[in-house]
Amino acid sequence: MTQARYSLPSIVLHWTMALAILLAWAGVQMAEMLPRGAGRAFLVGTHALFGLGVLALLLPRILARLLGPSPGAAEGTPDWEARLALAAHLLLYALMVALPLSGVATALTGRAPFDVLGLLTIPNAFAGTGLRRTVKEVHELLANAMLAAVALHVAATLWHAFVRRDDVAARMMPRLGRRATG
Repeated sequence: MTQARYSLPSIVLHWTMALAILLAWAGVQMAEMLPRGAGRAFLVGTHALFGLGVLALLLPRILARLLGPSPGAAEGTPDWEARLALAAHLLLYALMVALPLSGVATALTGRAPFDVLGLLTIPNAFAGTGLRRTVKEVHELLANAMLAAVALHVAATLWHAFVRRDDVAARMMPRLGRRATG
């Protein structure tokens, strides 16, 4: 019998990282609407801080996922669907590494050192390499891939909640799940 829920650390890290990803995305979207200046610099710094936060939380999240209970596929799930779910999760994890690292690379190729809200400064060690545009485009491509992967994740969650009506969606929200019968 599979576990009914993920562990509490997995649930807390899942939602904390989801919020950090959302806030990183929202920060840069708002920054793009502003002219250069203190407001824009604050929002870009916030974007960077949340992105680095996602990267910092990734190892604890992976450890919680590997060491805690893992519910596995719902009963009756076809093999192809379980493999697709695993691939989608691996894509999300890969993007949670690649996107912040490409952001750091973008800062490293900037015109000036990148200040992250006065907490740390990322040096512009590769400013003269001519890589800025390419690195920035890679970062934006990865961000769009993250948006697509998150949309797929949310769509699959909604599919399980409202079409399949199984407990898969509730595994990251324990209070919504059905009580396991013993």
